[in-house]
Amino acid sequence: MRLLTLASSALLAPGVLLVQGVTRPRDIDWLPVGACAVVLFLLVGVRMAGLVRQVRQLAVRDDLTGLANRRELELRIRAALGSPATMALIDLDDFKAINDRLGHGVGDRLLIAVAERLRSVARPCDTVARLGGDEFALLVQDGDVSVFAAALEQPFSAGTHRLLVRASIGVADCRDTTDPFEPLRRADVAMYAAKVTGGRQLHYDAGLDARATEHAELGADLRTGLDESQFFMVYQPIVALPDGATVAVEALVRWRHPLRGLVGPADFIPVAEHNGLIVELGAWILRESCTRMASWRATLGERAPQRVSVNASARQLSEPDFAGTVAAVLADTGLPPQCLVIEVTETAVFDSDTALGTLRAIKALGVRIALDDFGTGHSSLGLLQTAPVDILKVDKSFIDHVGTPSRQAVIARALIDVSNHLELTAIAEGVETAAQAEELYRLGYRFVQGYHFGRPAPDLAISDSQHQLAA
Repeated sequence: MRLLTLASSALLAPGVLLVQGVTRPRDIDWLPVGACAVVLFLLVGVRMAGLVRQVRQLAVRDDLTGLANRRELELRIRAALGSPATMALIDLDDFKAINDRLGHGVGDRLLIAVAERLRSVARPCDTVARLGGDEFALLVQDGDVSVFAAALEQPFSAGTHRLLVRASIGVADCRDTTDPFEPLRRADVAMYAAKVTGGRQLHYDAGLDARATEHAELGADLRTGLDESQFFMVYQPIVALPDGATVAVEALVRWRHPLRGLVGPADFIPVAEHNGLIVELGAWILRESCTRMASWRATLGERAPQRVSVNASARQLSEPDFAGTVAAVLADTGLPPQCLVIEVTETAVFDSDTALGTLRAIKALGVRIALDDFGTGHSSLGLLQTAPVDILKVDKSFIDHVGTPSRQAVIARALIDVSNHLELTAIAEGVETAAQAEELYRLGYRFVQGYHFGRPAPDLAISDSQHQLAA
């Protein structure tokens, strides 16, 4: 319609001349018609210039947030090369879970709110851009992105929802490269490393490139490892004090890589979390562990452990039907729900309504919930009010110092009191000496786990895990 109007306006004066020339060729008044034609032409030109400016603005702006888009950011990076400007890439953690749980409308409102927050702390010389999805970028002139990171720590309002968002941030310099795409690539590498290591902000260094390549190769090998059954399970005993009898086991996964040898979970679990394979791997771990537990119950009878503990990741807890997966595995293996414990970390459930809802659904099945590495998070006691917890696994960092006049020892003593008053089962992790076990028993701990009582092994060795405390 706009083009039709503009074309009609431009052709109005020539049309008048044409009509007059045909009907009254001797009476044409050329001066007013010509002046009118000039005016109309100028008006059309001004309007066209406005449309061109509008199109250019739209071409460099994100449709949803109004921030600069990738094209505009790249132009700004070109201008900043060689300067002390800093490139930062921001990725919102678990944004997919928000979309899945609350809908894309709430997700879009959250992105708009994040954009407004970033824009509000930016200066005229800074550039805030959205690259797509839940990725934002900053080009900061003085190199300090801390004000932006601090701005993201406060809750956001998305419609009727109040959401706390965590972000992984990668930072890179612009001064030591002439490639306009390099600062963004480096920031992306640093952001990925921050996400894999669980950090919040990481500055690029050359070593991260080798690590990123390693993680990419490891991610590809994970797929092969799953397809070719390279993973296997080991089980560490959880024993009762004072007699050291095995009452439960924790299932732990290991990877026998054909070229790398034995790869530890600390190396491959973060990679699996990042590329999503942790969901498939976790389902295999759950089924394998429940199958083994059912076998022990059938062959060992009363000598079998009472429960098997299986770790669940944050990514698994964000899946919409993880509780259904647990129920299906229990039904297929014939394992009673009370024989299974799902272990989660504090960070996996902190401020995640999806994870908490999943845990409640699992607990409703009759499965117990354990909070692993308890005491290392920043809101441990708060989680006891919201998470459906049955078991507290006290972190090794506190157990190492029992029997000494240290703050960690004081915390270890306090946690057993908290557990007893809340009617929770406390399990001390990382017990490595008989002296630690005796002191823990004196403090009130009745269940422990650690190398002193048994290392993780492919099968259960009941006789090897009997350690009577000294009288």
